[in-house]
Order: sequence, then structure tokens, then C-alpha cells
Amino acid sequence: APSSSLVGRGASFAPSSSLVGRGSSSNNNKKRVLGKNSSFTVQANADMMKEVGTAVLSKDSVKAERYVASNRFKLQKGKGPQFEKRWAERKSRLSKLDGFRFFTLMRRVSEGRGDEEESDYVSLTIWSNKENFDAWRTGEAFKEAHGGGTIFGFAEMLISSLMVLKGGPKPAFYDGLMPLSTSPDALINEWQQADGWRSVVADGKTPLKSDVYVAMNRFKVFPGSEVAFEQRWSQRESDLQNCEGFQTFVLLRRDALQADDGYNYSTLTVWKDEASFQKWREGSSKKAHAKADQAKPLFEMPPSPIFYEGVLALIDPQGA
Repeated sequence: APSSSLVGRGASFAPSSSLVGRGSSSNNNKKRVLGKNSSFTVQANADMMKEVGTAVLSKDSVKAERYVASNRFKLQKGKGPQFEKRWAERKSRLSKLDGFRFFTLMRRVSEGRGDEEESDYVSLTIWSNKENFDAWRTGEAFKEAHGGGTIFGFAEMLISSLMVLKGGPKPAFYDGLMPLSTSPDALINEWQQADGWRSVVADGKTPLKSDVYVAMNRFKVFPGSEVAFEQRWSQRESDLQNCEGFQTFVLLRRDALQADDGYNYSTLTVWKDEASFQKWREGSSKKAHAKADQAKPLFEMPPSPIFYEGVLALIDPQGA
């Protein structure tokens, strides 16, 4: 649904559906153990979604400091501006909610693995923790943003989706590790989000002006190598916070039984613009990657980079 921030695990257009997640007492919960001698339990609850369950982490896993929820969309040809207009005009008070940290609707600007495999747009929301995400997913704010919680709002949203989307949205959830963020004061003033959502004029014909540039590098980490991969990242040298145009970084660990695209880890870095990213890429990034290039491979090579322009961005006064 193009008007939705995301459709959470366990529901497709159903704001009242239950969400089975880490820490749940449900006997139907599916779990996966990360680390050495990875194993699976057989209990499961499909809940209408192909990707369900949650990872049970090794005691040596890096502790999550954020929770990141996303929804991936493929669009019919030429429907991008119309899709953005739906998002710009939706009712939402997202940035006012407890635990909210950052949001942007990401518009893909690089080929990635190719148009047939990659999503055209990704909604991305960073929360302080999974409990905050769960509270939003089951609360009144979710209903307001998803057709008002009425059958008429639902029907209107569904009809609009059929005219714009190519297939249904695909959710993906992550633990956010090792977050870094600069002061958001200037961004809050620039983005004018006083009512909890951006006030942006969209005509449905012209793409919205980008607020940020988002770079991701996706990894298929070998089973049993997850803890070593995380520790390698925690030990690497980086001066991201001192780089011109840098805004946010978080290492994403997929919270799922099995990633539908195979990528169980990804970096997420938000920049002011592409020029800032390219300046870092040509300079400081080489130092940050030097030791990693010499170390034992912990993932299938090579990792898969993908780039986006972020529109309708929102940020909390604490930063992302």
C-alpha cells in the first residue's frame, strides 16, 4: 500500500494483527540461533507473511541499539512521482511517536543487481528499540496512516495500490548495531516536521526533491560467522562523524528466520548529498576498508552496494 509507512511482520494491510517478535511468549514463534553451530527450531506461525520469526542471538552478539523496519516496493513504469505524491499527502504523526528516530522514503538511483531484482522504493524507519516499533504497529497512529482503520479507507488504499505497484510490498526488519549520528538541529529546522509529518507539495508528475543520499552495502555472511563479522565491524577504525555531509550510520542485522534476498547484514549510511558520499569514498573510506580487505573472508564475495535518494525525511531531536 503506497500510503503505508510499512506493513509489519504478521500483517498485510491489517493494523490489528498480532506481531510475533523477539521476546514473545507465543508457542508459535519461529527462532534462529546466530553464531557457532547455528540451528533452527521447528515452531512457526506463518501469519500471512513469507518472512517470519526472529533471531535468537549468541551471547557474544553485538547488542542492538536501534530497531529498523522497512518495506520494499516495485512500481509500474513511470509511476514514481504518483507514488511519492501518495506518501506526501498521507496522514501521519510519525515523528511525534515514542521511540521514533528517523524516516525516509528511499528512491533507488543505482542499478544494484538489476531492475528485475531490486525494489524501486524502500520506506525506512529507525526506532529506538523493537518495543517502540511494536507499539506503533498495534496502535492508533498505525491505523491513521493506513486508511484510517475503516473498510472505506482500506478499499481506497488498495485500489490506488493496484494502479501504481507491481506486486505487493515486501517487509524487512533489522537490529540496528553501532549507530552513529550527527546533531540533527539544522535538519529539523530545514525539514519542518512540526506536526509529525512533512509538509511537501507533490504534483504526481515531478519527482520530489531529495533530502538525503543513502548508501547501503549488503552482505551474505556465512552461517556461523555472524559474531566474528559483527566484532570485526566493532573494531574497525572510522572517522565518519568528522566527514563533511555525514548524518547517520548503522549496521543492520536481519531480524528474520531467513532473509528472502539472502542478505543477512547491511551497512546503512545517510549523507547530505551524493557529493558528500563521493568525497568520503575517494578519501577516508580507503583507510576504513584497508584492514578488512586483508582479513579472512566472512561472507560471500563481493558485497552488493545500492544507492538511493531519500525524500520526505524526518528525524528526532536526539538524532537517528
